[in-house]
Amino acid sequence: MSIVTIALAGALSAGCAGTGEKPAAKAGGQNVMPAAAEPVKTPPPAGVPVLMYHKIGGEKGNDAVISEDRFAEHMEFLHKNGYRTLSLDELEAYLDGRAELPPNPVVLTFDDGYRDTYEIALSVLKKYGFKSTLFIPAGEADRRLTWEELKEMKAAGMEIGSHSYSHRDLGVMTPAQQATEIERSKEVLDRNLGQDSRFFCYPNGSYDGETLRLLKAKGFRLAVTIEPGWVKRGDNPLLLKRVWMGNGVDLKHFEARLTREDYPIL
Repeated sequence: MSIVTIALAGALSAGCAGTGEKPAAKAGGQNVMPAAAEPVKTPPPAGVPVLMYHKIGGEKGNDAVISEDRFAEHMEFLHKNGYRTLSLDELEAYLDGRAELPPNPVVLTFDDGYRDTYEIALSVLKKYGFKSTLFIPAGEADRRLTWEELKEMKAAGMEIGSHSYSHRDLGVMTPAQQATEIERSKEVLDRNLGQDSRFFCYPNGSYDGETLRLLKAKGFRLAVTIEPGWVKRGDNPLLLKRVWMGNGVDLKHFEARLTREDYPIL
């Protein structure tokens, strides 16, 4: 995937003036319009970078935190360069073959449900009309963010997905413990937000085969990991890769992560 700008310039015949284009002269005095240029086809995107943000603020020494200024730079870059943010519903439609990707697709995700997602990120996303997804531990939902704030975020284009119930590593739990984490998270989010939660994020990237079986049984359609890379058609929808975002990702590295599937890991 790359940022491609195609300039189309039409050649004007001698004597053309104003806003209209006169037909070119043909031998014998007959006027004919010049042939239309063949449309230029751009290759479809190679995949979708799903960006993974956590906390926005001034905390030092934590790469999961990105400064407010750097986050604003990232979003401005997306806007100026014509990126199209996808909802997870739209990403799912691409994965199962129901839809094709627009030029320059990107998915924005936020983990954990920190206050700054509401207080800082939301206003920037609304400024550009960007879609996004917040993954929140359902058991902490009304501590960090109120249900009314979460409803406001939903109305502004931010989907709310499950980050389990208590944000503990699922891969080390028994099947019964995992089932409780997944079932309770869905029940709490669905009841308080009036939705059918279908998107999941593994706490700390921890899961096992039982986790995948339970998610599928409970109706979850997509789940994201912390494994680096882009999302492509043919991927397991419950093991989607993401692109880490932190304060070390300046604009140079940000562009690389959007345009190169083999982007350098910091």
